[in-house]
Amino acid sequence: MLADILPAFTAAFVTLFIVIDPILVTPIFASLTKGDAPRERLRIAFMAAIYAVGILMLFGFAGNAMLHHLGVTLEAFRAAMGIILFIMGFRMFFDPDSETQAKTPGPKASARDNIAFFPLAMPMLAGPGAIATVMLLMGPGVTTLDKTATISAMLIVLIIAVFMMAFASRIGDVLGRTGMNAITRILGMLLMALSTQYVFDGVRVGILEKMSAG
Repeated sequence: MLADILPAFTAAFVTLFIVIDPILVTPIFASLTKGDAPRERLRIAFMAAIYAVGILMLFGFAGNAMLHHLGVTLEAFRAAMGIILFIMGFRMFFDPDSETQAKTPGPKASARDNIAFFPLAMPMLAGPGAIATVMLLMGPGVTTLDKTATISAMLIVLIIAVFMMAFASRIGDVLGRTGMNAITRILGMLLMALSTQYVFDGVRVGILEKMSAG
């Protein structure tokens, strides 16, 4: 059982950790909750994670039905999302500051009544990349075991994100700007490699194998 689920869990965990990127979210969270007590920070981080789970589960189970209704094949979606994730990885590797700015909310985002949902849950934790990844990993033809692995990986990544946000100020002080950028570049390189595989699989199954069968 463990041997069957471990490869799918590892692939899902690595991809979701890179796409959600709690390391990148940490300094933004610190700036949004500056002056809050540690218990309040933990509460906000926990609520943001709960919202993110709801958003990702919704798209994971219902998103592919929407694609089917629109007439979009899973192979086309896989290739398109691979391209989007590659662009994200490219920005993370060559210009990590731009990716931070892309996730940094506007001046109205720090309102206390909605900070957990916007911008923390969406678009930081459950942004387009995370939504696309979950839809891809839980698409048609995916076994129940693989879906369970994806959900487990998603929950663990978000638990990690909660703890990192709760201790955001300390983590930022330890790593510093240079350390954060270095980690972001490493994650960007991994994301480019994973997304290239998604594009290759989409083209191979959607075009090459159908041409061979024809």
